[in-house]
Amino acid sequence: MFRMQVRIQRPSEVESRGMLEKCGFSLLEVLITIIILTVGVIAITNAFSSGLLSSADIENVDLALNIAQAKMEEIKDAGYASLADSGPTSDPNFPNFNVSVNVAEGNNPMQVDVAVDWNVKGGQTGITLMTLIADYATQ
Repeated sequence: MFRMQVRIQRPSEVESRGMLEKCGFSLLEVLITIIILTVGVIAITNAFSSGLLSSADIENVDLALNIAQAKMEEIKDAGYASLADSGPTSDPNFPNFNVSVNVAEGNNPMQVDVAVDWNVKGGQTGITLMTLIADYATQ
C-alpha cells in the first residue's frame, strides 16, 4: 500500500518578521502610479473635450447647410427675374450666422452662390452652395 506523508513547517519568528517588512508598496511605487494615472486622466479629459468641440462644429455645419438650402429654395421660388446679389444678412432666428448671395451676371443660366458664415474659435468659417438658374421664358 502507498502512504503519503505531508509535513507542514512553520517559519521561525525571524523569518515571519522579514515577510511582514516586505509587504505593501514603497512610497516611490505609489508616486509613480499616481503620476501614470494622472497622465492618463489628463489625456482622456483632453480627448473628451476635443470630442465635444467637434460635436459643436458638426452642429454648426449642419445648421449652416440648412440655412443655405432654405435661402436657395427662396431664391428659386422667386424666379429668374428677381435674381440679385445681397450682402451679408443675419436671420433673427440664427443671429450667429450671416447669409450672403452672389449672382454671377452673364449668360443664361446664371450661377447663384449662397454663402453662410459663422464665427468659430480663432476666426470665421462657412459653407457655400452653388446652383444654376435658367430663364426658360427667353429660350
